[in-house]
Amino acid sequence: IMPPPPVYHDLGMLARDLFRRGYLPGIWQIDCRTLTNSGIEFFTTGFAGQDNSKVTGSLQSKYKIEEHGLILTERWSTDNWLFGEIRQKDKLAEGLMLALEARFHPSANEAEAYFKLGYAQENYNFLADLGLHSDPLLNCSLVVRHNEFLGGIGAEFDLGNADLTMWKLALGWTNETVTLHGEIKKGDNWLASLFYKLSEQIDLGAMIAKTRPTRAQQTVQEEVEPVEEVGSDVVVSLGMIYHLEEDALIRAKINTVVELGLGYEQKLREGITATISAVLDCNNINHGNHRIGVGVALEC
Repeated sequence: IMPPPPVYHDLGMLARDLFRRGYLPGIWQIDCRTLTNSGIEFFTTGFAGQDNSKVTGSLQSKYKIEEHGLILTERWSTDNWLFGEIRQKDKLAEGLMLALEARFHPSANEAEAYFKLGYAQENYNFLADLGLHSDPLLNCSLVVRHNEFLGGIGAEFDLGNADLTMWKLALGWTNETVTLHGEIKKGDNWLASLFYKLSEQIDLGAMIAKTRPTRAQQTVQEEVEPVEEVGSDVVVSLGMIYHLEEDALIRAKINTVVELGLGYEQKLREGITATISAVLDCNNINHGNHRIGVGVALEC
């Protein structure tokens, strides 16, 4: 039996990660992950901006109760947001996921809550979440698979005003070495991406995306590589990862905004991985907005 297809957000993830993962423009980052003897997983992450030295971070704990199919997650951020989630999967029925998620900001007295439902079988994956507040939004998506083809549809409904606020469609094709992905959102934004595993050492990727020409609108596209320039229309990006050996790799990417990204990742020892990256403004080598990032990941 084949595993279910991915949820909508994970369509095209291989190409998307090739352009985004491992690049830390303008920040210092440290991640720490550990698992206690009692089965509680702790994950801590911290960021420091190089421009303003602002430090942000979060602390998360996750506990699994296997006999009941439950996962309990708690998280606190330096912005003073408290997050909690109770999730149950594959217990009431095979492929059924139920979750209740809540966020609370004590000082601002702000609160949000969502109910999530997912159901996945061999050839389809459905996911929905409903905001539990006075103006509820319903987000739902469906991904279906036929052989090597994947198709997806997603929508957001404003239940209070009976309005369709967002829709998106995706189509893809995948096998062991190649993944093709195309998506359109509301007729304004679209993207197409290609991931190709050339060999055990080399991964290649290409992406072309059209976005609306304002920064506020650009933030809508969660699945597209961020476009830094306001006024950008169509952006073409090329990227690659070269695995030097088992414990090291090199990343590189470039786009038609003439930004060059370079990265190097090295596993220093078991449980310690270091990353250094740079995004260079090739339009202005001498005085451009060049950004360097450094990250360290610890796991034990």
